[in-house]
Amino acid sequence: MEKIGAISIESSFAAPELRIALSGQLKADNAPETEAKIMALLTANRPSAVTVDAAGLKYISSSGLRLLLILKKKCPALQMINVSGDVDEILRQTGIDKLVPYKRALREISVEGCLCIGRGQNGEVYRLDRDTIVKLYAPNAITVDSAERERQKAQAAFLLGVPTAISYEVVSCGERLGLIFELVDAKSIREIVIADPSRLEELVPKWAALARNLHRLAPAPDTFPEMSGIYHSRIDALDDLFTTPELALLHNMVDSLPPGNSFLHGDFHQGNVMVQGDELLLIDMADAAVGHPFYDIMGIYMLGVRLVQKLPPAMSKEIGGWDAPTVYRAWEIFRQHYFQDSIDLRDLEDMATAYSELRYLTFWKIFSLTDEFLRNEVQRIREDFLPQVEGYIQRFRGLSQQEI
Repeated sequence: MEKIGAISIESSFAAPELRIALSGQLKADNAPETEAKIMALLTANRPSAVTVDAAGLKYISSSGLRLLLILKKKCPALQMINVSGDVDEILRQTGIDKLVPYKRALREISVEGCLCIGRGQNGEVYRLDRDTIVKLYAPNAITVDSAERERQKAQAAFLLGVPTAISYEVVSCGERLGLIFELVDAKSIREIVIADPSRLEELVPKWAALARNLHRLAPAPDTFPEMSGIYHSRIDALDDLFTTPELALLHNMVDSLPPGNSFLHGDFHQGNVMVQGDELLLIDMADAAVGHPFYDIMGIYMLGVRLVQKLPPAMSKEIGGWDAPTVYRAWEIFRQHYFQDSIDLRDLEDMATAYSELRYLTFWKIFSLTDEFLRNEVQRIREDFLPQVEGYIQRFRGLSQQEI
């Protein structure tokens, strides 16, 4: 580390990137010498990318900002990371934020003494105050970039007209990452029906109407990823379990659903649909995408009917929250109000059964499953499902092309 007045410089080079860490205050009295030092680093290393780590940078003057612009001209692939709130304000006020890309440092929070209001596979949700909650991810479960993509998805969905909570910022909590949302004063359909089963007949038609409205939304290009691409990537990740020809069958099944531009929630089960007064709201936009509406439908079927058909009653109820009669009745009401007689019910049931198995496979690498469980499931899929895939594709090709 080299100290130049009130600023300290530390550098490292791993081709093609030069990383420069700045600490202290970059001002008029140290900017010329700092510039000379950085230019010498550029000459010595000839990087094609430069990253300025501003974690320790407390202040930057106009002279320091001019140094950033000179550095940007010398190396267009310049970025800043870990920018503090004070430096961020200076960059925005001067317009440098439009010229030099940067990422703010994550705000550090604590959930000590906060009420935990939910737990799931990927972490917990804590109430921070009367207006905000934090979705706290499990340790090492997600990267900063992934958390930021989820925040951006939630924001884009809100702007598209999806009834969802406002997303604010990605934060850190010790070694864990979190995502701050507005506090939605609501309970999920799952919770409400558990407490009062009579409300099933009232709420499921609203759930189906929400699905139809969502699937009429057409986001601008590149706002959300394509669901088919997500499925293809997850199938590729099963290459240690299935042969290349077997994987090709699964890819063909994904491709058998026509492309579409409908907004998809991606995890549209009753635990993610909240009831706030007379309005339904959606939470958890991590899997939001675009594509054929049936992706959401087969997700609902897999996390409902398929669970109670495949798992012991106690286990399926622990996962889904509802007993078998409630699940079957909810699916009956949902399909009636969503499809409105546009598809033969027997064909719909058979198609949902087949394609929910495809969705089930795409979750294998997301959850922690034992080797023994996977071995048994691979054998079952190989014997009972894969031999029928081509038949499913042919049988349901016309059905999947109908407008639903």
